[in-house]
Amino acid sequence: MRILYIAFDNPAVDTILGGMNEETLSGLPAFFYPFKLLLERGNTIDLLLFSNAEHEVTESEHFKKENFFQIKSKHGGVLGKLELPLLLMRETRKRLKARHYDFVYGLSEGSHMGVRTAAKMGVPCALRQFGTQEMANVLEPVKGVFRRRLKALKDYTYITLSMMSRKSFLLTTNDGSRADELYDILGIKKKKFDFYFWRSAVMVPDKQPKPDTGSGSYPDVYDPNCLSMVGRIADVKRQDRAARILGEVHKRGVKMHLYLIGDVSSREMFDATKKVIAEYGIEDYVHFVGGKPQSLCRKYARNSLATLLVSEWNRVNIFYEVMGEGSVVLTNNNHSIDEFIEDNENCLVYDAEEEAAERIIALANDGEKIEKLRRSAYRTATEKFMTVDRRFGMEAQLIMDTAQGKDTSKYPKTI
Repeated sequence: MRILYIAFDNPAVDTILGGMNEETLSGLPAFFYPFKLLLERGNTIDLLLFSNAEHEVTESEHFKKENFFQIKSKHGGVLGKLELPLLLMRETRKRLKARHYDFVYGLSEGSHMGVRTAAKMGVPCALRQFGTQEMANVLEPVKGVFRRRLKALKDYTYITLSMMSRKSFLLTTNDGSRADELYDILGIKKKKFDFYFWRSAVMVPDKQPKPDTGSGSYPDVYDPNCLSMVGRIADVKRQDRAARILGEVHKRGVKMHLYLIGDVSSREMFDATKKVIAEYGIEDYVHFVGGKPQSLCRKYARNSLATLLVSEWNRVNIFYEVMGEGSVVLTNNNHSIDEFIEDNENCLVYDAEEEAAERIIALANDGEKIEKLRRSAYRTATEKFMTVDRRFGMEAQLIMDTAQGKDTSKYPKTI
């Protein structure tokens, strides 16, 4: 069958256009792997990308230059935002008239006008949502369902409309940001489409990875004086907390380094983190290294004393990946991954940055505990996490079954 993907710039797109080499994948595996599996199952995918950046296609076995279409905006700022839905409607309609498509898949909320256009033209379609972290305050501060709906429409108009628009199904990542509750609050159950709330997946090595040893320096070899945090620099990721933990470690007379791996997507969080760094005088000990391929992110985690998970929600790809790598995980106590973790067994849990610093210092002097935590983290990944083939294979098959009008009641609504 022929499928039209509608998307915006992200690391997975770079990998797809760069020849489909997953070794270069630096983010959003939940985008890349269903795309890859659909191609491997004999489908043709055209990618309609909204981006003002220049892109070239390195052809691979299943994806050619003829499969790529790009939309560019002529305006920036407010005009660009107003222009976006009109461009998506026009270009989606153009593509659907030029070729027969069995299915249209919109990746992220921004693509929903393209999905809506497909629905109006009678083409099976769905929206893939990678969490709803931005909308979490709709759940907490505002009492009453009616008020929450009003707040969602007022403050998050585009995301809210994307969740409520016509489609065959909505698939949202179960990342701890409680999209299932938002779905109920917004009254979407009255809509005639299926809602799937699925957690992400991980490639767990057949054997527990060991820290790299030998000559060289971190991240190529293990360094107990290094801490790592992987994730784009964004408001919900809270790199400022990681910097404060390191500052508290230094305040106690122990010199360690913190490596922040991820591109800057929020200037506000970058500036907030730099402010904390300056407050503690640790400018020479915090390293912003930018986005890196997954394989290198795993190396940073594997060869550091501990990987820090300090986000507002920690049920994200990197949690699964570093546990599968057998890394020591230090996480804040926000309850988003409670079903997988146990303090002092397969990770370390803290309530305040001062406590986190003290636990790091104690850990550095306890090799036996380090080994125990690494073994338990890896075992948790093998026993409790979904594999990439199973989780993303299920998504690929859901798309195919929906496009062919098959019964999809066998698919779980929540995992």
